[in-house]
Amino acid sequence: MLRYCFLLFAAGLMPIALAAEINIPASVPTPVAETAVTYRVQQVVTLAEIPEGSKQVRLWVSIPGDEANQKLLDLQVVSCPGEWSINTDEDHRGQFLDITIDRPEADHVDVAVDFTVTRQPVFTAIDPEQVLPMTDSLRRMLAEHLVKDSPHMSVTPDIQKRADFACEDDQNVATQARSLLAYVANTVDHYSISLDEKMPECGVGDAGTCLGQGGGCCTDLNSLFISLARARGIASRLQMGYRLQEENVDKTVDAGYRCWVEYYVPNYGWISADVVEADRKDGLGPNRWFTGVTARRVWLNQGREFRLADDQVADRVNHMTLGYAEIDGKPIRLLPEGDLPAQITRRIHFAEVDGR
Repeated sequence: MLRYCFLLFAAGLMPIALAAEINIPASVPTPVAETAVTYRVQQVVTLAEIPEGSKQVRLWVSIPGDEANQKLLDLQVVSCPGEWSINTDEDHRGQFLDITIDRPEADHVDVAVDFTVTRQPVFTAIDPEQVLPMTDSLRRMLAEHLVKDSPHMSVTPDIQKRADFACEDDQNVATQARSLLAYVANTVDHYSISLDEKMPECGVGDAGTCLGQGGGCCTDLNSLFISLARARGIASRLQMGYRLQEENVDKTVDAGYRCWVEYYVPNYGWISADVVEADRKDGLGPNRWFTGVTARRVWLNQGREFRLADDQVADRVNHMTLGYAEIDGKPIRLLPEGDLPAQITRRIHFAEVDGR
């Protein structure tokens, strides 16, 4: 049974909890059969507003690789100014085009790659009776995904209270995670479905900010889930990529980005979930998205706080949704600031490949 929870706040008062209960099967039925999809993708990342007379541009572009549910079949660097190589970050959580451009001649650069990738649909039908308890050995193995003071995903006293409220005395990892996903879906909104016209469309992805403004982008919502999960001792992590939606086949579009979470269930392993898709009223619903994701996305990297090179000026890069750059040692504008757009953008064109 899941509790769909809502919090009302009054100035200076503790949260007032109101809960309505709905019945959800303890063991989620397998959805309609889905198949793997192979995509041929053309991806172009543009870095803009390079000042005249700049001496050097360092640019890192996120590109896909292999992971548990994705197989990279081919990748070609079609156009890339300057010297480049393919590297991983120091924690090996993804791969990136590492580019150095000395004395750039134009005020922008385009980096184009073509790749072929096969994505598997992911769904895990979890029987709570088969879920094992967390052990000290598992906690040691998963320690980096249980950290409670991660930037933007920290476990504050407020987060702890909310997590405990949502889960009560439940000790089952799977049913707790499901309750927390439902809590996020029913407490905050993604900007695309929010009734608040002023809801920010992008941000750094922060759990506290998400609660304060009643929602935000997918990184905000997933950061909130991760902080809630870690408050209950559930290992969780962020995955980053972008969607390949059916309506965009054979079109050139800005695909934006889409992140999702994975949480660890003993005896089942890492479980994928997309709380934003689960909350869509015209979508496939929580039963599909709380324990899996469809094949209509590309995975790029895992986690946040990236260290891409020893000579990187920024201490850590918050997340690598599409790329990062430094011009003469100065970090670029990754997010819009007032009327100024982000300096780095991405557009894609893709088709589905038959016979793979």
